[in-house]
Amino acid sequence: MEAWDEGEYGARIAKVYDDAVFGAAADTDEVVSFLRALAAEIGAATMLELGSGTGRLLLPLAESGFSVEGVEIAPEMVARMREEDGADRIPVLIGDMADFSLDNRFDIVFTAYNSFQHLTSQERQLECLRTAVRHLAPGGRLVLDAWLPYPMTRMAPNGVTTKATGSDEVVLYPYRHDQVGQIIEASVLTIREDGIRIYPVKHRYVWPPELDLMAELAGLRLCDRWRDWSRAPFGEGSDNHVCVFAHGS
Repeated sequence: MEAWDEGEYGARIAKVYDDAVFGAAADTDEVVSFLRALAAEIGAATMLELGSGTGRLLLPLAESGFSVEGVEIAPEMVARMREEDGADRIPVLIGDMADFSLDNRFDIVFTAYNSFQHLTSQERQLECLRTAVRHLAPGGRLVLDAWLPYPMTRMAPNGVTTKATGSDEVVLYPYRHDQVGQIIEASVLTIREDGIRIYPVKHRYVWPPELDLMAELAGLRLCDRWRDWSRAPFGEGSDNHVCVFAHGS
């Protein structure tokens, strides 16, 4: 099997990423509201998004008056972003979110929509956290979200789930689950009258205690953990979490 290219997901999905199939617009307002509120709490004016994609967060944040930048591995995603009004004013580095260097330091560094889990080894994820720390201004915050793996413990090693069905479209999710490596390798498979499209994806899921330990190794401490971007309480039954980290004391 060929080595996984972390940029392949963005390259393949860029043209349809903001379509309803992928739920792109569903929680954009919640994420932006969360980041605005956090910025007000700490007096933040600058933000950096890791895995900035099509700019669906950077654009409204820039419109809100923040100075924003992005890092995105897939040129196709950045090209899609550049089609939007005002996108030409937002700097985006085409590069690896785990290994990059910018001159600026930021009050908030964030990654959303499970982008952190596109890094498919513990070493890469820890590298990303350390790189983020190097780009945090004093008193800054790192924010990331991730889906939780608890349901994964009940998944078969291989299988297919149905994401959507309709009279003109079926969306399937064939997957392979490596419990030892904590890897889900899958495809979003869309079947329509005009043809079949395959969008490969590979995630390494992270248990909350593991994430907290990696953050500590990177020089961070956990400030808050929420169930979602609306700041619902995190607890038993949560299937996602939004974490806020600060420089370690």
